[in-house]
Amino acid sequence: MKQTLRGLTAALALGAGLAHADVKPDGGDYQAAPPGTDLMVLYYQHHSADKLYSRGDKLTDDLGLELDAGLLRYVHFTKWGDYIVDPQVILPFGHQRVGLADSTTSGIGDLIFGGTLWTTADFERGEHLGWSVFITAPTGSDKNEGFALSQNRWAADFQVGYVRKLAPKWTLDAIGEVEFYQDDRKTDVRRDTLFQIHTHLRYHLSDATHLGLSYRHNWGAKEKLDGVTLAGAKNNGNLTLTWASFLAPTWQLQLQYSHDTQVREGPLTRGIQTRLVKVF
Repeated sequence: MKQTLRGLTAALALGAGLAHADVKPDGGDYQAAPPGTDLMVLYYQHHSADKLYSRGDKLTDDLGLELDAGLLRYVHFTKWGDYIVDPQVILPFGHQRVGLADSTTSGIGDLIFGGTLWTTADFERGEHLGWSVFITAPTGSDKNEGFALSQNRWAADFQVGYVRKLAPKWTLDAIGEVEFYQDDRKTDVRRDTLFQIHTHLRYHLSDATHLGLSYRHNWGAKEKLDGVTLAGAKNNGNLTLTWASFLAPTWQLQLQYSHDTQVREGPLTRGIQTRLVKVF
């Protein structure tokens, strides 16, 4: 029984899809802001899961995963030649419980830093094209203990995002993402490249408030050690509903509900997220 639980905990760590604190690009994230703008962003996420899958097979209906995560994000928009760029840093922290494995973990997650360069930022037409690089450093606590916010490896995440206003009240966002991983620094476990897409359709109730429907999908990230597969490749999908509004000119509140639509590798999660943005 103990060996089974260890196996489930390992599968959770390898396939959770919550690594890097689940900082996924939301609708509007690839709209540039005027140079000189600063953002302080605070996230709260609650994810839960009972079903765990490995290579398409369900391992359990009673995983008992509960993850409460917070993220503090600072973004600064500035000019670099003719382009707008936004260097930023993200610090995750949180508490995780896996009931089936009777494990509880709390701590600081891996630090993320990077930014976006916009080659198109047309504020009048509502068209933006941005290119991003984010680096995740293995600075978090409880490495190799199945903590979803902390891993013992470096990662490089490259994204390209395009935003287009389709009509006065409709905007489409499309983001492609590819992430490369260093081998685990302690175990030498190798993780393949992860590919992701994010699509967001937003309906603007007013200039301050919008509703959004997002679909995300990822592929890859198989894990191997000495040629032996420890975790299969992902082929996972997710739907997210969003409400966001500027409650005041410099304060935005965002609420989300997300639910995985299919999972080949990792837990089938559902969750809520709140995001508070302060514009300086």
